[in-house]
Amino acid sequence: MTDTTQLADTGLVTVTADDTVEATVQRITTDIEETPLNLVTTIDHAANAADADLDLPPTTLLVFGNPAVGTPLMQGSRTVAIDLPQKMLVWADDEETKIAYNDPMYLAERHGIDDQTDRLEQIRSVLDRLATGG
Repeated sequence: MTDTTQLADTGLVTVTADDTVEATVQRITTDIEETPLNLVTTIDHAANAADADLDLPPTTLLVFGNPAVGTPLMQGSRTVAIDLPQKMLVWADDEETKIAYNDPMYLAERHGIDDQTDRLEQIRSVLDRLATGG
């Protein structure tokens, strides 16, 4: 993986992957399945677009989480549930594969969560490992 960027105004962390969208989605899915995380669903936006006779380059959303980790955040601020479970978007951008996810610290600021720093750092670390394969 190369080229990690964070857009402070959007709260998105974006990573450039070294593989195809399909291979990257498979790697992330396998990594999720090897952790205490639950893969809730995978949405293939390109396939859905094709079903509507529209064209969209490969674009897949993975939705996953761990209630033992996310629920305390919701107990602190119920509105964070709009952003949970976690999501990771994998898409083709010209000749590159990109991965994006919400920065947990941004979500904490957005929802007024100020007493969960250790938990948020743990989430950030897991998301980074999933995105980079590290």
